[in-house]
Amino acid sequence: MRRELLVALCAFFLMTLTAITGVYAMEKDEKTNKLIFEEKTDITNDDQEEMIQLKGDGSDQPENSNFFKELLLKVTKEKDKPAILTVEGGFDPKLHIIDINDDHQKELLLTVSANERGTEKNFYFFQLQENNLVELQKPELASVESQFKDAYKAELKINKEKTYIFDLYDRRNHYEKLGLYHKGRLNEPTELILSPFSELKVTRYNNQTAIKGKQRISGLATVDTIGYLETWWTWNKEDWVLQKVKVKEISYKGN
Repeated sequence: MRRELLVALCAFFLMTLTAITGVYAMEKDEKTNKLIFEEKTDITNDDQEEMIQLKGDGSDQPENSNFFKELLLKVTKEKDKPAILTVEGGFDPKLHIIDINDDHQKELLLTVSANERGTEKNFYFFQLQENNLVELQKPELASVESQFKDAYKAELKINKEKTYIFDLYDRRNHYEKLGLYHKGRLNEPTELILSPFSELKVTRYNNQTAIKGKQRISGLATVDTIGYLETWWTWNKEDWVLQKVKVKEISYKGN
């Protein structure tokens, strides 16, 4: 009788342990594969819808955290093996489905913040090609030259074509104290700081789908913002083409 009771207790213990382990595994799987985005749409223009999913690994993060160690992009087409790609994680990932070149096939734009404030971001463009997710290059300026000039001015030259002159006279006291200038004369050659894209968004330019980028232009440090560079780009099936450039200067509010 004792033996039968012991066997029954052992069996009950094993069943309970298995159930607990199964629940833990399910919870862990849910955390490491949190569904961030899901949409069913035709991205290849073949009259068949694909399921697009973005999942994130937030296994060691609080439940309401927007940080993911790793991201998984998955595109599932009927009767085909899913196209899967892992991407470096970050904060507050967002996925946009867009047609960047007006060819009726849609691309995927993934935006991931590199810090919690969202001041630094990483951007990825993906396209489904023969059931594989292929990363497309991002817009990038071919050449940027910049330097401070005498008389509290600075010069920014883009692609050796467009030149912008900043009047920094209202910052003269600040720059004199820091030793950049002495009575309006530049002490040594110093370049401006052009930060990476803080924004890439879909827009229109001359009746074409375009991408508009925004970058911070800074003086001696990133926080010393003197303006923003805005650029408009279109895709020509092989590369991004710069269509328009605009510089917005920022007034100095220091003493």
